Amino acid sequence: MKRSWLARSLGRATVDARRHQPEMAEVPEVEIIARDLRQAVVGRRITDVEVLVPEAVRFPSPPEFIAALRGRCITGARRRAKFILLSLDDGQTLALHFMLWGTLSLRPVGSESPPESLVVMTLDGEEALWLTDTLGYARVAVARTAELTSRLKLEELGPEVLDDDFTSDHLARRLSRRRSPLKTVLLNQRVVAGLGNRDADESLWKAGLDPRRLAASLARDEVMRLHRAMRAVLEEGLSLRGTQRDLFGVKGQAKHRRNVFERTGAPCPSCGTPITHVRVGGRNTHWCVRCQPESGAPSGPTQGVLL
Repeated sequence: MKRSWLARSLGRATVDARRHQPEMAEVPEVEIIARDLRQAVVGRRITDVEVLVPEAVRFPSPPEFIAALRGRCITGARRRAKFILLSLDDGQTLALHFMLWGTLSLRPVGSESPPESLVVMTLDGEEALWLTDTLGYARVAVARTAELTSRLKLEELGPEVLDDDFTSDHLARRLSRRRSPLKTVLLNQRVVAGLGNRDADESLWKAGLDPRRLAASLARDEVMRLHRAMRAVLEEGLSLRGTQRDLFGVKGQAKHRRNVFERTGAPCPSCGTPITHVRVGGRNTHWCVRCQPESGAPSGPTQGVLL
């Protein structure tokens, strides 16, 4: 039997990934795309939709998805955790999630279709939005806003790190009853929305905290350090426009600014100690044993670039 496009894509992508792993979309990358959409797409009408990979549509069915979007005007664009949410003029919301390696780009109509294309949404003005993913995991969905919020469980997400009302007191309350490793808790979307593996590692390094410590063990000053570090890491990522290409195909500059993430064995930018790697809660975790001691008190100031 002939394999589906998705099966062929996944097999090819697995081999390709061993040679060159794309950058995963975390909060800075998703936020950059949302801002680009507000700049270049809000106010425009979707004139046509093509679903190249049916599995990419979570709900409704692909034919219903196409019918729901065709002719609709995009009235707003925002991010919630790692979801991009596009408001439509009929009260529906279109949700996109890049999962691991998905990307969204704005291209002229008639551009060559990348082999990893999943969904194409043509806009007025002779341009189209292309959702692509070398693994085929990226997903889209559309429904009335209340229904979409319920089905994607958006109401269960924790607070956004960059929101003005997310204070260190708020973070302290959310950590105080958690008896799991700090790294695991930070990746729990019900505790903090959208913080990913890379940004959690960098935040913990900046705060001088061992990722294996129990979240509830943090003292007040440690929570304040962590809160400042989380915001600083995300804000730095935004200022450098992330690690992926933005909506217009321009590559972000954040990848070369990492301190610990995926730098196993490299010298810590602050003290020179080789970066350690272990799996915490099933996730690859990187830290400096000197700057992030298990006791909680760093041996010296953790300095250097943020991403």
